[in-house]
Amino acid sequence: MNILRLISIFFLLTSAGFVVLAKDKPPEPITWNENLKELLYDEDETILDGSKLFSLQTPYRALDAAIVPITINFKQDQVIEKHVKSLILIVDENPSPVVSKFKFNTKTGNASLTTRIRVDKYTYVRVIAEMNDNKKYMVANYVKAAGGCSAPSLADMDSVMARLGKMKMKFIKTGEKNSLNQAEFLISHPNFSGLQFNQLTRSEIPAHFVNSVVVKQDDEIIFEASPDISLSEDPSFIFNYRDSGGPLVVEVEDSDGQRFSGKFSSSNIASSE
Repeated sequence: MNILRLISIFFLLTSAGFVVLAKDKPPEPITWNENLKELLYDEDETILDGSKLFSLQTPYRALDAAIVPITINFKQDQVIEKHVKSLILIVDENPSPVVSKFKFNTKTGNASLTTRIRVDKYTYVRVIAEMNDNKKYMVANYVKAAGGCSAPSLADMDSVMARLGKMKMKFIKTGEKNSLNQAEFLISHPNFSGLQFNQLTRSEIPAHFVNSVVVKQDDEIIFEASPDISLSEDPSFIFNYRDSGGPLVVEVEDSDGQRFSGKFSSSNIASSE
């Protein structure tokens, strides 16, 4: 009887475990399969598994849905024979799913990238990389977060607009000429999504967001970004570049047509203009 009882308890515990696992299992990516893929790509477009090419790091459950950190790590550097030509970052369930499109080249050195995004509800976050041979590769993670697209700004409106366009560049890794360097760029911008409300007047805040970022060195483009409303407030990018010696030049434009620019020398650990 004791043996039978132990066996019964074992099956009870293991079946309970399976129930927990089933609850934690991410749902099928219905939005992507039934809507987004056909909107973004031709019906016969082949998108390959990208897990051997790059990884996508996201929190499974985000602490703040308005500031969800993501990191894309490519396993190989950019070389003429094989390099990432472009990248698209998608949040399936966001009102505007395409967070940003990026363009890279061999000047980038390595197309790995870190940024911060808004997440409106539980969703798949996916990255699709297009290589120089036009083949496309995808990695997707499920993220539990909600309310990020309508979350209010961290500061009052006057403070936000007073620092609009101010830039910072932090040089994380530097070396000799032609070495692979790493830097972090940040611009002060509310990146209003159009889904937020003024906390004092309760009126809607019109969309006002960064929609173009170009980073150069010695007249060579390191990367270009075409973001939409799903980037977090105060957009930031950690990126790589093959150093040619000159200062980094950044040109930014937002949806109101305002333009901002800055020039940063790696002789300073951190600088802003």
